[in-house]
Amino acid sequence: MRELVVDTPAESASLKSQYAAQVTADLERNSAEHERLSSEIAALREQLAMLENNRALLLSMRQTLGGDAAGGATENGGVSGSGDDSSARREVATLSATRKARKKADAAGGKRKGAESSGSRPRRQRVREAGVPTLRELVRDDLAQHGEPRSAAEVTGALSQALPEREIKPTVVRGTLESLVAKGQAHRIKQKRSVFYSAVATDAVSDAADDAGEPGEARAS
Repeated sequence: MRELVVDTPAESASLKSQYAAQVTADLERNSAEHERLSSEIAALREQLAMLENNRALLLSMRQTLGGDAAGGATENGGVSGSGDDSSARREVATLSATRKARKKADAAGGKRKGAESSGSRPRRQRVREAGVPTLRELVRDDLAQHGEPRSAAEVTGALSQALPEREIKPTVVRGTLESLVAKGQAHRIKQKRSVFYSAVATDAVSDAADDAGEPGEARAS
């Protein structure tokens, strides 16, 4: 004879608690999965919106640059909305205007720099045309007048005192003295750590050497 099994209240309560724990765990897993998928969907929607905006901008740029009509590409890609196209066109126009303004500013700056850099050459030409002695001539005359060896600082001081309205730099004077030495129109004498210069005792100085320019002065300017 078959026995009839009857669940006691204690066993029923235990079984219910097990089911309740299982359902709670399943709900937690479901909520976590739902949250994960929702965040992924939101991220994908943002990426899709960004791609659509970029596509609209690129299509507008292609139209602005004279490319083929982008109507077919818009239909294939599913990008719709005239608001995005108009905003993209405005951005392209703004970028184009900014680039043009920047090019004009660069061109104007280059012209100003060219005018400033070339301003010293006409000034030196006007000085020579007016009969004003060049720095080479002044340095050579100073050495010839004193006779004894002189340093570049002494020559600079003498010329600055004689010509206060003229800016005479020690580096330019030193370069002019070295140029005279290279052309055989002056002697260099080194005493310990000091360098002195003296004039060459000859009057055979060619005018061609004078017209060759002043290397030191040109470098300084």
